[in-house]
Amino acid sequence: MSAHAHPLGTVESLDEGAIESFAAALDGDIVLPDGEEYDDARNVWNGLINKYPAVVARAENASDVAESVAFAREHDLALSVSGGAHNQTGSAVVNQGVVVDLSRMDGVGVDPDTEVARVGPGARAEDVLAETQEYGLAAPTGSAGDVGIAGSTLGGGIGWIRRKHGLGIDALRRVEIVTPDGEILEATPEQNADLFWALRGGGGNFGVVTEFEFDLYEVGPMVQGLGIFYPADLAEEVMDAHSEVVENGPEELTTILLSGHVPNLPPMPDELAGTDAVAMLGAYAGDPEDGTEAIAPLREIGEPLLDMSDVMPYEMLHDLGTQMYPSGRKYTHRSVFVDEFGPEIREIVREQTEAAPAPMAAIGVWPLGGNIGDGSEAAYPWNDKQYMITVEGNWEAFENRPVLDWAAETDRLLREAGGEGAYAGFTGVEERDWEDWAQQVYGDSYDRLATVKAEYDPENVFSQNVTIDPEDA
Repeated sequence: MSAHAHPLGTVESLDEGAIESFAAALDGDIVLPDGEEYDDARNVWNGLINKYPAVVARAENASDVAESVAFAREHDLALSVSGGAHNQTGSAVVNQGVVVDLSRMDGVGVDPDTEVARVGPGARAEDVLAETQEYGLAAPTGSAGDVGIAGSTLGGGIGWIRRKHGLGIDALRRVEIVTPDGEILEATPEQNADLFWALRGGGGNFGVVTEFEFDLYEVGPMVQGLGIFYPADLAEEVMDAHSEVVENGPEELTTILLSGHVPNLPPMPDELAGTDAVAMLGAYAGDPEDGTEAIAPLREIGEPLLDMSDVMPYEMLHDLGTQMYPSGRKYTHRSVFVDEFGPEIREIVREQTEAAPAPMAAIGVWPLGGNIGDGSEAAYPWNDKQYMITVEGNWEAFENRPVLDWAAETDRLLREAGGEGAYAGFTGVEERDWEDWAQQVYGDSYDRLATVKAEYDPENVFSQNVTIDPEDA
């Protein structure tokens, strides 16, 4: 390694011969700490993360992935996997270890006749939609365009059509996966069924998925979109109306309620940016005319600050998510599930929104239900919950501790009021002494997941995500 390599990324045990042999074995290439592309290769979506890997292996195919895993194991290096690199915990990168970068494996193949898509692990939601929406089709994806398909799906896949078409895991038909010992397997409900069950909600604990196959559904390309901001002093009325509509309305309608502010984005008037507000965003996955009727009660609560609701491209909703949560900002997002959005939870949402130390922080209310969980049996344990509450610490200031503390405190208050569990994509960036993220994310599925982990990854090679301990089997 060059003397100019960043010392935090340097591993002295790696000699040049070993690195050269590794590079020669790949169809892709590697980036080292002295390379011009190193900073780009180690950067992730969350600007709070600052890690220095020893080697970034940019894979072109499953064989490259297997070579990278073997190299890390041979040299006893920590291993991480970077798909969309959007997980806010920074699990895509690891200090002084090997990053398997899947970003070049971003192909999307669509069969409009069978309504099936094959998706590479480096693809993002926007990549998939760009191909499927040509045929008026979509798979459930994350709610922002730049969210990676791999991480989002393996954690569940909560998006804009969840109430009508379920989660990403509900549409998942097959995966190709590289196991820790370098074997390339297929997993389906019939083949390696225990592994397929575990991957659908168990995250990246069992290997590196190198291809996903999804069922597609008729959605768009134009949908009735919901985008309305009310002043914060109407929060109670907005929460009442929102709960009434989502609990009694059609499953085609999927929404998010955000208690926070009007973001400083191009569609928003400058004079409104930063105004305390409660917003409702969403989509109607059906006839836009029916959608107009479905969202009408949400547009008549009072005088809005801004109403952007209109028939729009389905992809535009994901573009908005990308703009609202841009790469490079600092993030700590936490989550709990609740059976109902009752008075105590609402009071916490209102009070903690007011107490937020950063102007961009917010609290999200995600109605669930509908057809979530209608796919085959999966490890994801929270199908029966009616709402997910997200605590969104978003900030750009240098001082981090106030937002980290606010997010943790809000999380704790929600749990004291009956919230439980956590979504794999929203587990904060640190663990407090009263938290056990693995138990919270995997819930009642944990014991069975540990059994699968012990079979496929007994040495816990894949340990940078919400880790399942194989010794718990």
